Amino acid sequence: MHAVYPARMQSVPMFVRSPSGDCGWRSTSPDSTYSAPSFTSMKAHSDVHNAVSRLLGLTKQLQDVLQLWGLRRASEEQVSDAFVLVGAQFSTTVNLFWQHQIDMSDLSHTLVDLRMVLESCLGEDPSPMIVDRYMPEVRRVLYDLLQGLRSKQGPYWAAIYGRRSASPGDGKR
Repeated sequence: MHAVYPARMQSVPMFVRSPSGDCGWRSTSPDSTYSAPSFTSMKAHSDVHNAVSRLLGLTKQLQDVLQLWGLRRASEEQVSDAFVLVGAQFSTTVNLFWQHQIDMSDLSHTLVDLRMVLESCLGEDPSPMIVDRYMPEVRRVLYDLLQGLRSKQGPYWAAIYGRRSASPGDGKR
């Protein structure tokens, strides 16, 4: 004999095109406390993640080129080109964070600080000793950048998931 279970009353989430007309989708479940990220926000997540990863990779490349400059295996122009790439990627990354209304103004000094250190270093004759003298300051500026980006994770995840305290490891996703 088959058991008959009473029908459960539950709201089934539906996904509809977001009202803004973009290509994102949102959940319409009225009793849901979880705000599903839209396709658009997930793409933005990927864009921000890729931008930050690329920025960090370019800062490593800049340090490597600076080391090569000290060994006379890279030119001042190559160091400058590496800095320009970092600057362009920094701008891209900042713009992507701004799209989520995340204030990045506290990091605006980073490129100026980095440029000043590099100009001082490149004003000297290339040698490993000169690079050793300036590299700690280059690393400090880049470390400050990394810490600044790290401080934006909480606000970023809150923007993605629509909650002030949401973050990847807090179990609220």
